[in-house]
Amino acid sequence: TEIFTLYNGWKKIKNYNPDGEDNQQYATPDGMPSWLTVNWKSSFMINEHFTAQAAIENILNRNYRYFASGFSAPGQNILISLRAIW
Repeated sequence: TEIFTLYNGWKKIKNYNPDGEDNQQYATPDGMPSWLTVNWKSSFMINEHFTAQAAIENILNRNYRYFASGFSAPGQNILISLRAIW
């Protein structure tokens, strides 16, 4: 099992590139706020052929945007999978 975070620091509007590559139009008047996600992943070997996996991403369901992206990241995600090896 694994618990991990993703973090992005605040980028102030004064630090944006004037040529527009930072997508300033998606920022707040003060810049792009910092964000933090908490995530969990785990796997369990059922037998020599099957492994079950589960994950919860963005457990706190924070709205965030990767820097310079025009899209907000997805909200909370729950993943469940069964892997088979022959």
